[in-house]
Amino acid sequence: MTVKDWIYLGITIASYLLAIIAGIYARNKSKINTTTKAGQALDVLGKLATNAVHEAEYIGGTGQEKRDFASEIIVQGLSWFGIKGVTPNQINGAIEKAVNAMNIANQDAKPAEPEIAENVPENEIVQPADTAKGVTENGK
Repeated sequence: MTVKDWIYLGITIASYLLAIIAGIYARNKSKINTTTKAGQALDVLGKLATNAVHEAEYIGGTGQEKRDFASEIIVQGLSWFGIKGVTPNQINGAIEKAVNAMNIANQDAKPAEPEIAENVPENEIVQPADTAKGVTENGK
């Protein structure tokens, strides 16, 4: 066999492999699209839950009132985006995840308490400046 024959053989084998892969993809295309759409729906659910939890925290109320408010916002958002088939358990799970993420973020954002020196010598304490003579509080 010559080099030219080997090249033709390689092209033929590559064409068959490509046809097999295309056939497998065509057969499973609906499953792949369903999985992708489900993933996209869960991403939207997570983003809606994050926004709803932050809004509910801002509004205030008891824990159950915040949960109900966030759930209502999520359901409205999902219907606005045209996403159907999301169960209440998925919504509650997304709310819990968003609440936990918000609490962790709030713990990390709190500033550390300043250190207070206990025994400071008198000469190192800053004293207020004397007010100018003849000047009252109003500056007159």
